[in-house]
Amino acid sequence: MTLTCQLDALRQMDPGCRLAAFGDLGASIVLRSSSETARPQEYLDDLCQQARRGFLALDAAAGANGSVAAAAAQDVLVLAPGEARLFLRAVGGSGDAVLCVCADAGAAARLAAPARQLLAQLNGGNDG
Repeated sequence: MTLTCQLDALRQMDPGCRLAAFGDLGASIVLRSSSETARPQEYLDDLCQQARRGFLALDAAAGANGSVAAAAAQDVLVLAPGEARLFLRAVGGSGDAVLCVCADAGAAARLAAPARQLLAQLNGGNDG
């Protein structure tokens, strides 16, 4: 199954999911996406940049507190007007990430486990 088909399947798991994407956090670009409506590449890349900034802030907070629990966190949830954005990054520093834009936090929560599974599969099962 192609990556685009996998993202389509992820997005269709919950009616509240508007977009599912796979990106490279290091380059801050989305490589593939599935959306209910067409989105310009700039929008997608802005999501990836937002995810990157979120993980940088998470890592900085973990470093400042010396917290192992915070350092182990591999997901960020951003609430924006009318939507919830779920960002999951691969364990091990590959920079791979799955990004989901949902109607609300409930839809994002329901997609967290399947999105994590997809990311693990894309990373050869090395993502727990």
